[in-house]
Amino acid sequence: MAAVSEEMLIDAVDQNDVPTGVVPRHEVFKQGVNFRVAHDLVFNSRGELLVQQLATTRTRHPGYWGSSVAAYLFAGESYRAAAERRLAEELGIQGVPLNYVGKTWMEDNGPHKFIGVFTAIHDGPFSFDRNHIEKLEFLPRQIIRDLQAAGSRTFTPTFLRVLSFYESRM
Repeated sequence: MAAVSEEMLIDAVDQNDVPTGVVPRHEVFKQGVNFRVAHDLVFNSRGELLVQQLATTRTRHPGYWGSSVAAYLFAGESYRAAAERRLAEELGIQGVPLNYVGKTWMEDNGPHKFIGVFTAIHDGPFSFDRNHIEKLEFLPRQIIRDLQAAGSRTFTPTFLRVLSFYESRM
């Protein structure tokens, strides 16, 4: 399996999410190419959503709160394969059924980001890399919305897009 890094090769895609070439991940924004990611929304058995606080050492959105799991797709990798891979890598869990919610997109500093959205149910425990994730917390979706509205917690733009997309599909 390829290593997750800024050097990893990902698919550059057109406006219809069709691959047009391959680019190192760190070149996406420099070259302004459209790309693909997968996001997993992990809920516990009470229906609360697991959110992660990104480590303060992260390049993008340090300290922000985001999806339970987020993954760039390796070149040639499917949304589902990336979602499963990063669920194991980020949270240390495997074999949890993933439900495909659908695909959405958003502009991300110029390029379009296509986002495959999945859900899973898992109560933990989780094993995560503290260099990547500062902390994890299960919260009811309404509390997430309240925290956002009050400005007392900053969420990544992608997470807010993914959460709205998910809620529109319920």
